[in-house]
Amino acid sequence: METKNTSLDRRLVTGLLLILAGGLLLLDTLGFISFDLRHYLISWKTLLIFIGLITLSSHESRTTGYILIGLGVIFWIPELFDYRIRLSTILWPAILIGIGLVIITRRGQKSPDRTEKTFKAFSGGETINESSQDYVEDTAIFGGGNTKFISPNFRGGKLTAIFGGSDLNMMSAVPSKDGCVIDVLVIFGGNNMIVPDDWQVKSEIVSIFGGFSDKRMLPANPNPEKLVVLKGLVLFGGVELKSY
Repeated sequence: METKNTSLDRRLVTGLLLILAGGLLLLDTLGFISFDLRHYLISWKTLLIFIGLITLSSHESRTTGYILIGLGVIFWIPELFDYRIRLSTILWPAILIGIGLVIITRRGQKSPDRTEKTFKAFSGGETINESSQDYVEDTAIFGGGNTKFISPNFRGGKLTAIFGGSDLNMMSAVPSKDGCVIDVLVIFGGNNMIVPDDWQVKSEIVSIFGGFSDKRMLPANPNPEKLVVLKGLVLFGGVELKSY
């Protein structure tokens, strides 16, 4: 199954990166490296690059991987060129550039024909929409709303929340047996997904100062035919699963 192969690839990349980091630290300890390697290797900036490299192993999340690597490099540039600058002065420009690139690249990806697209920007009110399409593409920027999906052959889609969020009701949807993958991008926002208890939800989301939580009353034996895979990036935000 494709999801399983992706997971194995990520484990391989993670293992190789850990071996590389351990080998470099060992060389530094033995005195074979003349500069302060630990300062560069044990850093949150390098961690961003490592997470980006791991994320690149998944075809659906390569854009996220490139963004994380780019942010890590941007934050390292002033120190590498001995140019002292306060982190706060480049943090927001880097974040805005990253968000812009993510929006452009996600917009450029081709969507299936049967896709319901909803866009909620600068909206503080409640937006209710019902969709019977197989794919969804929900975007909430500085806004949010409620969207209900009733597809009998739900195959996934893309959810984007930037400084906003949506409540997505999928209680009347049925995951496709051919596979259901939802690509999530949350930056300073959040998405609440209301799904049935018998859905088997597998999270492959990369979380940085954010998280994913499943607050459903899960049954003892979830239906393996109703498998939903969550991929993507959560940065300073969250994705939460609920059920009635």
